[in-house]
Amino acid sequence: MLITRPLNLLKCGFLTTKHLWNTPPTTAKNSSNASRQLWGYVAIAFNRVDVDRQQLVGADRLCAEWVIKNGGGICTVDAPTRLINNYNILPPEHYRFKVKVVDGSGASLMKIGLDHFKGCNHIDTVIFHKCKHLESDGLSGLVHLKDTLKSLQVSECDNISDDCFAVIEELKNLQELRIFNMRYVKNLDAIIDKLKKTLPKCRIETAEKNDEK
Repeated sequence: MLITRPLNLLKCGFLTTKHLWNTPPTTAKNSSNASRQLWGYVAIAFNRVDVDRQQLVGADRLCAEWVIKNGGGICTVDAPTRLINNYNILPPEHYRFKVKVVDGSGASLMKIGLDHFKGCNHIDTVIFHKCKHLESDGLSGLVHLKDTLKSLQVSECDNISDDCFAVIEELKNLQELRIFNMRYVKNLDAIIDKLKKTLPKCRIETAEKNDEK
C-alpha cells in the first residue's frame, strides 16, 4: 500500500549603534513582512542543489540531506521500513546508500529542490503532504523519477494548481497515486479522468483515509 503520514514504518550582519539612530520604528506588520522575507531566503538556500557537495557525497546522500534539513524523512534501500528524519543518524559519508522513500510531510520543500531527485535511481515512493512551499508548478521535478517512481501522494499542498499535475502523465511506472484535500485545484475530477487514461495501470485514490492524522 502507499505509505501515508504518519508513515506506517518501524518507525546577515548586526547593526551598530549609529545605524540604529536612523532605523525607522518597527511595526508589527513590518516585522512580520521581514520575517517572511527572511524565511523565504532561508527556504531557497536550503533547497538549492549544491553541485560541489553532490560530487563529493553522491546524489542520493545529497537528496537525503535536502529532505531532512527541510523537515522531512527518507528510507534507504537497505532499510526500507526505517524512517530517517534526523540529520545526525544518517550513515557516514563514505557509505553510499540509496534512497528508496521520500516523505516530505510538512517539509519546506520547493520546486527548485526537486532537482535533487536527478541521479537518484532507486526512489519508488514520494509523499508530498502539507508542503506549503511547493509552487503552482512545483511537481515538475518528478520527471527525474519517471523510471522508478511507483507510489505518489500529493495532499493538502495549497499552493499547487491544476497545471502542475501534467508531469504525472510522464510517470509511466506509477502504480499508486493518492490526491486529496487539494483545496485550490479547481478541476480535480477532470485531472483524474485524464490520468486514468494516460496511466491505465495506476490505482488512483482521492479520499483521505480515516486512520490518517
